Amino acid sequence: MARGEPSAADVELIGRLAALDVVVSAAQLERGLGLLPRHARVWLGRGRGSVSVFAEETVAVAAVLGRHARSGRDVRWTVIAWYAEAGRPALPGQLAVPEPPWPAVREALVWAMRRSTAQRLVESARTAARGSEEEQDAFYTEAGRVVGRGHAGPAHPEVMRRVLEDPDVELDQGEDRRRRRGAVSMVAATAMGAGEVGGERLVDALATLMPGLDWTDVAADARQAEEAGEFDGWIRTGPVDPLGLLQAAGPEEMAAARHAAAVLAGIGGLYLMHGLGMPDTPALARLRAVLEESGLSLIVAQMVPMMINPSGIVHALTMCLAPEITALAGWLESVLAEQAGTGRGLLRLPGAKEEGPEAFMQAWIGHLHELADRARARRTGTTEDTDGARPSTGALSDTGRAGSSTDGTGPVELLHVVGSGTGVRGELGPHGDQVGAQV
Repeated sequence: MARGEPSAADVELIGRLAALDVVVSAAQLERGLGLLPRHARVWLGRGRGSVSVFAEETVAVAAVLGRHARSGRDVRWTVIAWYAEAGRPALPGQLAVPEPPWPAVREALVWAMRRSTAQRLVESARTAARGSEEEQDAFYTEAGRVVGRGHAGPAHPEVMRRVLEDPDVELDQGEDRRRRRGAVSMVAATAMGAGEVGGERLVDALATLMPGLDWTDVAADARQAEEAGEFDGWIRTGPVDPLGLLQAAGPEEMAAARHAAAVLAGIGGLYLMHGLGMPDTPALARLRAVLEESGLSLIVAQMVPMMINPSGIVHALTMCLAPEITALAGWLESVLAEQAGTGRGLLRLPGAKEEGPEAFMQAWIGHLHELADRARARRTGTTEDTDGARPSTGALSDTGRAGSSTDGTGPVELLHVVGSGTGVRGELGPHGDQVGAQV
């Protein structure tokens, strides 16, 4: 409808949304008209004209648009956030989120990838590969600037936990620099060939971005290939095309990628929460061990912030179009299913008198209170407050051993783009079995 007084259907819709704690205005509804189901017209007869009557499905669509729409935000970002939410189970008291129109989803994802700094950097590397040394130097300068602005990825949960337990602990300040340097090396090797960066630098990048694996044999093979003059063929140049991958994906493929991304983000959240003092259980410890043994713990952990921000969702979905990452999600999902089949949940605390999510959260909050009391005592020079009433579940006190910006591109986000194309392993040329076996 034209600007002016909202229709009776819009007024009723705004009221229904308010009951769901979603506040929208008539102007916001007007901006979302292209995505909202059109109101039906009911003719009153006898020359009295017609009135608008909204369909029930309009409430669910308007609710999700109201949650994600922002003043000044391009509607395509809203569509991406809507698409990510449509793949999740409905929360108690909320309406199930319907699927957005596929043409709008495809347009939004392609638009977002085309304008992303990661995509532009990959294209810049391709141009540099065909250019002069000056152009290649310019690429490295620009890559360092772009990657330097982005988030370097989360710290290891054990490092985070050590800081939580002891804020005075000394940290390795060089990890961020190594990740940024590794991301630039991977882009350069993919666009210009492995010989551009050299064996030592390439293996160092792989070991930094995929920690937890033994890269000794791969490093030895790289040195041998360099001595034999065969190292240039380790990575095939040119086929990485995340934009083309998005353009070619159909609705079924993208839905599968969305499911994989949601699984990885959920597991990544459990992995990172260990660093925030979450009580440990045998099942959670096993899940972390399995994830770190895969060598992809950093990528899985980074899925958490990426699936929250629409600008990161597009990279997460692109990465999950690769069969290797889809297989990883399926494998980790089977680990969870296996644990569920034992009848012992992930959150069952050893020795707890009470079980269930509430008891688990009480134990977690209680531990954080203890840490706060300890920090306060250290700061004031007083004894710790151990007499205060804290929630208790009767669980053992052991909680485990101490253990994205749109203006920049983080190393892990860049690895998602580089590793999409035909998948990380598919980019590793004739020596894919050696390097890909690590992945």
